[in-house]
Amino acid sequence: MYLIDGIEVEKKDFILPVENIGVWRGDGIFEAIRIHEGYPFGIDLHIERFKKSASKVFFDNIDFEKIKSDIFLVAENFQNGYVRTLILRNEKDTFNVYCFYQPPIKLPRNFTLQTQKAYWQGGGDFLEQDVFNIGTKSTSYAMNISHTRLAESNGYTDALLVNRENIILEGPTWTFGWILNDKIHIPDLDLGILDSITRKYLLRFGEEKKLDVSIGRLAKDELENIQCGFVLSTAKHAIPVTKINETDYSQHPLINEIQKMFKDEVNKERS
Repeated sequence: MYLIDGIEVEKKDFILPVENIGVWRGDGIFEAIRIHEGYPFGIDLHIERFKKSASKVFFDNIDFEKIKSDIFLVAENFQNGYVRTLILRNEKDTFNVYCFYQPPIKLPRNFTLQTQKAYWQGGGDFLEQDVFNIGTKSTSYAMNISHTRLAESNGYTDALLVNRENIILEGPTWTFGWILNDKIHIPDLDLGILDSITRKYLLRFGEEKKLDVSIGRLAKDELENIQCGFVLSTAKHAIPVTKINETDYSQHPLINEIQKMFKDEVNKERS
């Protein structure tokens, strides 16, 4: 299913002109939402972040209620998969909204990571509240994906990004978490990482005392000490990492608990 500014079109007409600055400058923002039996999970949090991203990159007069309605329209037509919505700036500072369905992504049996320095990220040099566009979910993902390509060429599933001091940041398209001393840990936002929706849910589970969740920092040379690492994103509700660099990991029981929390939350929102 394909929508342009809320109007359904055929796939052959779902066309993005080269003049759109989102093509040749990456001047746009987006959200991807997972569909669970026709329901777009976390829709309100995604719309909230969409609004923040729009403000950070100076998009005005966007009807987010209409976008929310379009997302529901797409999701209700499918049992699973994803709804992707992009707001892309045109040549004359207008914009178009593209909303479409994406089939489910097949995840690898073993999720392996290679640490790589992300020199282009803030990595903690600036506090979140001091820089207006930190945490924008923009369409400028070329640098992120180049890290994924390098990791793949070296035989890994994906990259795990670190800053200049070798502090763990995030993955190219997901949040990283780890288990140490039978407790769940995630990086802090002042590292310049994206304010992930699944990260928000995990923190909520901690606040509700359903899980023991802490915010902290982890150095690359401390990876050998953790019990397990896991990946969080719209597509990945706590996927265990089986290997980082040359260190192998076994799945920790807490991974199953996190996955169950997400499953329960999905059912709760859908009801």
